[in-house]
Amino acid sequence: MQDFNYLAVLAAGIFPMIVGALWYGPLFGKRWLALMETTAEEIQEGFNPLKTYGGSFLLALITAFILAQLFAGLGDAARVVSAAGKSGDAAAGVYLALLALIAFILPVGCQSVAFEKRKAGLFWLNLGYNAVALIGQAVIIAVWR
Repeated sequence: MQDFNYLAVLAAGIFPMIVGALWYGPLFGKRWLALMETTAEEIQEGFNPLKTYGGSFLLALITAFILAQLFAGLGDAARVVSAAGKSGDAAAGVYLALLALIAFILPVGCQSVAFEKRKAGLFWLNLGYNAVALIGQAVIIAVWR
């Protein structure tokens, strides 16, 4: 296990929660509900905030921790992709996040459309959230290492 900045991981864990509140709230909340074919009232039925938000935060912390480990393990490779030639800058964060997005999130999302008959619009909406959240997490980790 590589050394990492605990505060950076914590901040990167909080970031997706903020993005999600905005993304699925004032920015695209109505569109998301329409694509889910549900209402806000139906979502609230049986809703357990501790379970939902607690689980999401825990998973966001795990993602941030793994990103920190990836950055620590990259060493010189991160410097190569960095615009400024430093391993701890935003360009390296964006690069790593895009690789992870393409390698892991995109295929899973496509499978949900193909096999679960999810709407393509929902896929794109969720992919947009995941892209913003993951890029933000990776930039926080890269800059604040």
